[in-house]
Amino acid sequence: MSGTLEPLEEYRDSLGLTKNSELVSYPSPFSKDNRRIYFVRDVTTRYEEIAKDENIISRMWQHITEICNSFPKNTMVFFPSFNTMSMFRNRGYFNDIQRCLYVEEQSMSQSDLMDLVTDFKSAGLNNGTGATLFSVVGGRISEGMDFPAEQLEIAVLVGIPYPKPTARQRGLQKYYDLKFGKGWEYTVNAPTARKLLQSIGRLIRNENDRGVAVILDKRAPRFSKYIRDMKESRNLLTDINTFMKK
Repeated sequence: MSGTLEPLEEYRDSLGLTKNSELVSYPSPFSKDNRRIYFVRDVTTRYEEIAKDENIISRMWQHITEICNSFPKNTMVFFPSFNTMSMFRNRGYFNDIQRCLYVEEQSMSQSDLMDLVTDFKSAGLNNGTGATLFSVVGGRISEGMDFPAEQLEIAVLVGIPYPKPTARQRGLQKYYDLKFGKGWEYTVNAPTARKLLQSIGRLIRNENDRGVAVILDKRAPRFSKYIRDMKESRNLLTDINTFMKK
């Protein structure tokens, strides 16, 4: 069973099944009360807007540091790419994190990555003070590892991980447009939603897990059909704290 196999119509069409094929989805067995998903409207990773307003980057980093430094919980920050992560690192921003910080490197071997993840998980156990792990959406951590209970309680997604507009991507979108009339939906929107859901899914791995996810991008409502319990936050620290105290 997959928790992110949407939209079902895309898989039906890509597999060449008929239009009258039965499509069935089931609700999550986990309580909605155990998870909160927030987004904010004052930041974005959209290149055109960042180019016009340099303050967007500093506002985004302020959100990241306030969350990481305010809660003694294991917190994972997912960047849309290693290049975006490097942009923050090259500005010296990483020094603002006032707790143990682990960083996934693009060139890491699998054994080194597993050692890093094991150390991060340990920081949240036995009433630990928690740590921060910087990773990327669509990477080895965001799609292939479990972080139950206190091993991960807060996930921050920096921007929307849209695919790069490569020649292959444009060709694929044109093909789906010609064949199904849904090029953007099937090759851009749906894959991006799955990446968001995969990262958010690291939070809740069993019926007792609790956690908060934050999407730092005003474009998040575009994916409300996939992330149905997403809400806007006007004060992230207050909203996260209220949930944590329940």
